[in-house]
Order: sequence, then structure tokens, then C-alpha cells
Amino acid sequence: MKTSFLLAGGFALALFFAACGDDSSSGNNVDQETDESSSSVEDSTDVSSSSAEYKDPTWPEGARAATLEDLDRHQIISIKGESFLLATGAKAGMFGLWTLDSKETLTGQHLLLVLSDFKNGIMTMNGKTALNPFLFDSTKAGDKILSSIVKKDSKGMELSFVVVDKKLMYRVDDGDFAEVTPKTLNLGMALVTDADKLEKKRLVCKASGNDTAQVFSFFNGRYIMERVVGKDTISWNAGLMDIYGGWTFFVSKFATGTDLAMMSRQITTSDSIRNVSKCDKSDFKYDDVDATDLQGVWAAYENNMDWEMNLMPAMDYTVLADAGASENRSGAWDVYGNVLLLKVEKMLNAGERKCANAIKGSVTSVSEKGFTFNHSDKCTPALPKTWEVPNLQ
Repeated sequence: MKTSFLLAGGFALALFFAACGDDSSSGNNVDQETDESSSSVEDSTDVSSSSAEYKDPTWPEGARAATLEDLDRHQIISIKGESFLLATGAKAGMFGLWTLDSKETLTGQHLLLVLSDFKNGIMTMNGKTALNPFLFDSTKAGDKILSSIVKKDSKGMELSFVVVDKKLMYRVDDGDFAEVTPKTLNLGMALVTDADKLEKKRLVCKASGNDTAQVFSFFNGRYIMERVVGKDTISWNAGLMDIYGGWTFFVSKFATGTDLAMMSRQITTSDSIRNVSKCDKSDFKYDDVDATDLQGVWAAYENNMDWEMNLMPAMDYTVLADAGASENRSGAWDVYGNVLLLKVEKMLNAGERKCANAIKGSVTSVSEKGFTFNHSDKCTPALPKTWEVPNLQ
């Protein structure tokens, strides 16, 4: 049976993004030689249902790997004797793991945000797949457990979920399996509590007395947030978003400047961000572009240079001009709706150039012959906008 409880109020809003400089003059923070900082969150969010064929000899007899469809929106699990609420949200690659008090109510924003594709019913939590951006209470056992998971020298923790006789069960690491307890939250009517309500919506939010507007565009479990003054976009960031307990969490994967890794907001049903700004909401349309349609090697000729862009299935890319002599960029890529995003992790002569750390733009005219990338790149040389199949003979 599902039980219910009232969500404890009075959460403290924390960690706003810092303001960023203009794309063309913010300076380049890209390391030409080394990988990203070890504090970055590993993107393991290619969400897919578990393999029906996957079996583990340590499972109970008759068990199968759980899929996303088997998970409730909220469920209680026990870790080291403490109760936690696992929130699945939109089931789009991010989960919330909250500490609970003795009355099984949420304790503020004391949680981990876990990035996982839930493959084979497994959720791995460590410093590369989880974020704990809020201050934990070192006197509380639940907070200590969450904090220990993401410590730099910690091996982390693995949650495994299986279905046995129509019952959802879980275990922590190699421990014994136990039955999951579904939970119902009474979240009230004032806040947006379902990420689907923001799908294909755009919020233009501006605080009183501030000329800078924050423009949020929402896709399927993803977002793009632009800082706009007048008609000029001065910076932007994009990444994963989901809603747990009335809080909308944003985890940045692409950013033009030095934005922090995450932020949280409470978006109200009256189109405002609680305690921050009022917003104008509108619908926007786009035709989804399948990332697989963009995968592969593409070519362009522009400004007397031969260009090659390789969008690889592992969501890494390279961009070369004149075989790397005139340009050489690489990093991560993704598609949100019809927007192609490139994270610039390495580039030619990085320390001598003032280029943004990320590039985005709508993708149009996609076919087997090529596509148009209407991007925001202001670097020199800038990426071409028209890409075609290479001339291979």
C-alpha cells in the first residue's frame, strides 16, 4: 500500500549561477592538454530500458532486471539502516536521492542528484555520477551517508533493482534484496511538480530592477537557459533538468562561461520563480532531430579551408580545419530537440584565443546529404554552417 506525507516546507534556495561574460570576450577556459576536472559529473544519461536478457547469478530465482517503467515516481529505500526517498521524476536520466527524518519527511534539499541510464536496473553513485551541491548536516546519519558516496577517495555505491513475482526489490552493493516501499507526496498546488508540464515551454524571467532576463527553454528532460540583455544573449548554459519535491533542478553540461554545475528553482503555477523573479510563459515548436541522424563524418569548405566534423556515437566530437593545422577542437556533443550543442574541451592554441567554451545552434535541412548548423560560434575561425557528406572517391 502506498502511504503519503506532506512535504516539509521552508527549503532554502541555494547556488545560483554566477554571471558570465560575453561569448566573444569571456576568455577561454579550455585546457589544451588535460581532461576536465575530476569534480565534473560523468554524463551517463543515455536513458534506455534494461536488457531483458541480462541475468545475475546472485539474484533471487525468477528475478529480472527492473526497467524505468517498473519504478514509481517516489519510493523509500534503506541504506545502512537509514531511510531515503528515491525520486525518479521524468525518468529522463537524472534521479534524486533524499534523506528522510524520523517521520519520513524530506529534510530540506539534502539530496544527491544521480545521473544514470538505469541499464540492467543498476544505478551507480560516486563522485563522477552524482552531485551533492548543498551543505549537509554532519550530525545527521543520512547526510553522512550521502556525503560519503561522493568523496573523492570513495568507491561509491551501487543500487540494483529487480522484479520478482511482480514485486520491485533492491539491494545496496552486494547486500540482501529487500522490497521497495512506494511513497506518495502531497506537494500542494502552488508549484510546478511535473517536468512534463514544462515540455516545449519557454519562460522569460526578470527580477525587479534587473535588466538581464533569464530565458529558459525546456525540452524532454533537458533545458537551455540564456542570459539576455535587450536583444543580445550574453551567456548561456544547457543540460539536464527534472523536478523533485517541487524543486526544479538544473545540471549544466554545456556553458559558454564559468557557470556552476547546478542550480535549483521553485517554478510556480502562476508563472514565476519563487522569491526570485516573475516570468512570461509561451509555447515554442521544434522538430526533434535524432542524434543518430547527425552521427558520422561531415565536410565543409569555407574561407579557403577544408573542414571535417566527426560526431561520434559515444557523444564525443572532433572538428578539424586543414587536417588540424588551422583548427582542432574536440569535446562532447548532444542534441536537445533541434539544437546541436558542442562543448569545447580542447582546441588549437587555446591559451591565445578568446572563444566560448560551448557552441549551440538549431539544426535544419537534415538529410543523408548533410545539414545546416545555425550556430553561435564567434571564434576565429568560426565553424562553417553548411555541412555535407565528404567527397570520398
